[in-house]
Amino acid sequence: MPRTTPGAQKSLQNYWQMKEAIERCDLALAKWMIDACVLFNVVNSVYYQHAIDAVTAMDLGYKGPNLHVIRGYYLAKAVDEVKIYVETYREIWKKTGCILMVDGWIDQKRRTLINFLVYCPKATIFF
Repeated sequence: MPRTTPGAQKSLQNYWQMKEAIERCDLALAKWMIDACVLFNVVNSVYYQHAIDAVTAMDLGYKGPNLHVIRGYYLAKAVDEVKIYVETYREIWKKTGCILMVDGWIDQKRRTLINFLVYCPKATIFF
């Protein structure tokens, strides 16, 4: 007789169906990454699981944003968020001071690259 009470153990068949559904989903993500030449370490991003959670919260039939919207509106929105984030550190720099750090190197094509970073007691910001 099947258990119907809350918290009851799921049947073995439900377990295998869920495991197969998870594998289908994971395979779909892997195929997308391979086809789009997305680097595999992107799954280590702090935004990876957040993006998956946001997509799963949408209703069935959700269509993702197209190339033009992402490289236009959403890129500008992300840049604005970073500017606001850096601005909070500028306030700290005024109080505690900061150190400008420069890191230079030459790439494989012999181009000189220079990274500017600003250090303060709270964090280091890539400028």
